Amino acid sequence: MVVPLFLILVAGLSAGVVAYGTHPNWVQYNHGMELILWSRRLQWPLVALSLIACVLLIAMAISGRRRAWWLIGLAPVLALFAHRFTTGPAAGRMNAVENPVFVAADAANVGNNDWVVGISFGDQTFAYPYSVLYSTPIVIQADHEKRIMLLWSAFANRALALSINREVRARDLEVVSTPANALLIYDGRLGTFINGLTAQTMKHAKPAGFGSPLATAKMPWRQWRALHPETRVLTLPASAPRGPAPTQPLLPTWPMPPMKLDRPITARVAMAGTMQPIAVASETLTAAPLNTHADGESIVLFREQPDAPIRAFDRHVNRPPATPAPGVTPRPDLVLTFGPNLSPHKHPGATLVDVDTGSGWDADGAWIDGPKDAKNMKGTRMDRFPIDDGVYWGVMKYWYPDALLEIAPAAPIAVQPDRDTGETTPPAHRRTPRRPRTSAPPTR
Repeated sequence: MVVPLFLILVAGLSAGVVAYGTHPNWVQYNHGMELILWSRRLQWPLVALSLIACVLLIAMAISGRRRAWWLIGLAPVLALFAHRFTTGPAAGRMNAVENPVFVAADAANVGNNDWVVGISFGDQTFAYPYSVLYSTPIVIQADHEKRIMLLWSAFANRALALSINREVRARDLEVVSTPANALLIYDGRLGTFINGLTAQTMKHAKPAGFGSPLATAKMPWRQWRALHPETRVLTLPASAPRGPAPTQPLLPTWPMPPMKLDRPITARVAMAGTMQPIAVASETLTAAPLNTHADGESIVLFREQPDAPIRAFDRHVNRPPATPAPGVTPRPDLVLTFGPNLSPHKHPGATLVDVDTGSGWDADGAWIDGPKDAKNMKGTRMDRFPIDDGVYWGVMKYWYPDALLEIAPAAPIAVQPDRDTGETTPPAHRRTPRRPRTSAPPTR
């Protein structure tokens, strides 16, 4: 009697860990994240151990050493395996796809109010409907020699796109779980776990084959299509499960570990950067641009209109190349500080004005005009910086415990006119004051 019970216990416990060890609920408990990681890492050894115990029990029943009714004890084991491999991410509800099918905007089955993630890649723009990303949260696509990957954490409303090399393949990536409302990915080729919300390993390092992040935008389909009529739209692969899917931003669904926050968990913020990011209270970014720093870079955040998406640019312009061309004198290396364009008649078409040079810049980060001594800035364009608006502060703070929450300035930085020439050239020492940052105490 002892041996059959032992075999049933071994088979049941192993199957139980396989079935429920990666459940997102574990992360709210001490060492819950470690349990999720080890449950996935030991998944196949545990499956093998459970099957061996089942085979031994069946062999004992067939040989007549134990009665056949002991086999009833294997029913829970079968039920646990059925639960594990017919439900949850590993059952195909969340997949990684490579080079999926895109259709023209006119052929897309997307409602006007359905939300999409938008990306500009190469010479084309792409829209990824929320309803499609819910079942395919990892999308890899190529344009000639360039490859990108989009990671979607639905319960954090987090979209992260980045360049990748040829070593990163969809067939090696598996969605394990969504602990603390973030996408957890297992790279079977390297045996490493990747956080889809941060694009980092669980040791906070950049995964092999991952490159620099790309700018994304999230908005209703009608708004994205109005901005990009020729956009291409992602469609569900033939193997993806069909049925109703969310088309709007979802609230955090899975429990979060206890945290002390200065704002509610579901408070929406804009997150700039990926390695050393900052969070910005996006509702405050209305009156003036915010000059700040993220990922070790000087950046500016602004909106063209109160209801327009937030734009972010690297304020470092004319960065000298690593190997300058012979005979070419590089332009001065500058870090700009911006205020709003309060004089449209002096800077027509400009959205921002650099308070140090008096130059006007448009909403796409391109130089428009400026005083005579700034004419060498003609043709200069700032680089886009990745920012993700509408993410949830509690989720982001858990995964980025050192992230700071900034508040946009209530009053714009004014450009002082020169009394002699009338040109808008402020004193050379004038710089954007660094505003104090507010943050919740570290949570881990």
